[in-house]
Amino acid sequence: MIHKVSLKPHDLCGGGLDIGGTLCKVVVVRPGEELSSVVLHECSCEDILDYVMKAGVQFCGATGSRAVEFRHCAQCRRDSGVPNVPQVLCVNEFVAWGNGAAKLLPSSCGVEFPYLLGSIGTGTSILLVNGFTITRVGGSALGGGTILGLGRVAIPGISFGDLCRLASQGNRCEVDLLLKDIYAPGQIGIADNITASNFGKLAGDKLIPRPSDADIAAGIISMVGENIALVVSEMMNIYHTHTIVYGGSTLCHNTVLRSVLMRAGELLHHRAVILDRGEFTGAVGAYELALAY
Repeated sequence: MIHKVSLKPHDLCGGGLDIGGTLCKVVVVRPGEELSSVVLHECSCEDILDYVMKAGVQFCGATGSRAVEFRHCAQCRRDSGVPNVPQVLCVNEFVAWGNGAAKLLPSSCGVEFPYLLGSIGTGTSILLVNGFTITRVGGSALGGGTILGLGRVAIPGISFGDLCRLASQGNRCEVDLLLKDIYAPGQIGIADNITASNFGKLAGDKLIPRPSDADIAAGIISMVGENIALVVSEMMNIYHTHTIVYGGSTLCHNTVLRSVLMRAGELLHHRAVILDRGEFTGAVGAYELALAY
């Protein structure tokens, strides 16, 4: 369940879907009940439609790369005379994310406009949120796809969840070259635990034992997180913001990535906020936009 989210009441059962290439994030809002949520893995649009129809959804907002395909699937069923097919509104992905973040951010958080919103999925998109205006201003090809792809090179067949759990047991300092590995204490006047080179300890001429799988997993996730934070820092300088709000399925149960993003925020002198259940940001926003339509 998503807690601390107050969505507009309605007398119909509504839904929001964020349909990506691999995952579909679904929220369902029934009259008088708390919002429920689920992540569907590697489902076809037909399977997703089956799910929302069984859930009793009567209208829904859909966003993501397969939203148009999903709407077409629903229309085909409706044209074939299938009863109780929900009405589907396709909504802009970035607008959905901006609206969803506004709902998921606790009021006590004190985030002020403008702020950056980082959507960490297969890759990473960075949005500038300034009131009702949401604009994509940058991004990175690094994200969950990078983590899992490189993870499977090192550990064939591992799942994303297992890779995250393994990383939490590892130590990225066993693979990353840090400034303190190069310079004497106090020599350059900045924090000596900053990464000089991701996986740099494996690049030297000295033959060393293969790091543990846990250390490699921690190094992969740290590399992705640190470089996302560096891109974010540059965007902050350009757009004169000081806060980044992160969401996306890559952060789900990923304690190492969360820790890296928060630590990087401190080192780079910006505020990092990670949404609670932020994997549903787009789905919550899609629901809100469909409800307002």
